[in-house]
Amino acid sequence: MKKFHFKQRAVNKPNLSYFRLIIAVILLIIVIALLLFVFHNKKPSVSHSKTSQTSSQVTNQPSERKDYKIQYCNSSLIKRTTLNSALKKAGLFNFSYLLNTSDDGGNDAKILVYYNQTNQQLVFKFYQNGYQSENDYQIGGYDFQKRTGIHGLQPSAFNGLPLVYTWKNLQTK
Repeated sequence: MKKFHFKQRAVNKPNLSYFRLIIAVILLIIVIALLLFVFHNKKPSVSHSKTSQTSSQVTNQPSERKDYKIQYCNSSLIKRTTLNSALKKAGLFNFSYLLNTSDDGGNDAKILVYYNQTNQQLVFKFYQNGYQSENDYQIGGYDFQKRTGIHGLQPSAFNGLPLVYTWKNLQTK
């Protein structure tokens, strides 16, 4: 009987160093993407040279009683939590925006909110900084049933409605 000798041949295995290199590059891309995401969403820090500024200006977060004043009225008509939730959805709790006097800010001096219990709506009167009379206002609203803002309201929209919320800018002179 003849003996057979088997010759071992190298099987083409993927080169392990290339595989490791590809994994390292993918991990590096993921880490860079995460760092960019974190630093892109980071709030900018603010430094001021004057130490006499209030803490609300240093942190850029307006504070009640220093920068603005809130007053609730007729609380028996609507729960405060319901009102606050609607005002938040309507953007009226973004106090930095409301106090911002630049072109892309709210530039508001005061906001009056009336409640239409029949239609389940809030009606807003916005007075911008520098308003001259009680007739210098803009109107907006919020619909509780549709959960959307209301546009195109007429001045008669708040006639006879009870006032439920007042926001005043205390920075306005």
